[in-house]
Amino acid sequence: MKLDDFVSETLKQIIKGVVAAQEYGNTQNAKVNPITARFHSNTEGHAFCQDTAVPLQKIEFDVAVTVTEEQTSANDGGSVGSISVSSASSNSSQNSSVSRIQFEVPVLLPTTGKQVEY
Repeated sequence: MKLDDFVSETLKQIIKGVVAAQEYGNTQNAKVNPITARFHSNTEGHAFCQDTAVPLQKIEFDVAVTVTEEQTSANDGGSVGSISVSSASSNSSQNSSVSRIQFEVPVLLPTTGKQVEY
């Protein structure tokens, strides 16, 4: 897989996951990556909800992804799409690489009680 395809697919899947989590969060009084998130300049990395002043939780992800490419050569075999057919006398070579993807998503978890006005 080429690097640009890897980056594109990784970001698409992260976005798809965040959107699904946002939809679920809306049913549970929680906000995933809320638009009201604000970051303190005095406390690096800490965020809060501008509307409620409730601190946001940073959910950190560290995912290892293994990409494997396999090449098969055969005397009388062929391949169709992702299904490969080969004879008993075939040679195959396999290359794999492991990449780490790290990212974080701010989440406003559900709260209980009354909001205190400052």
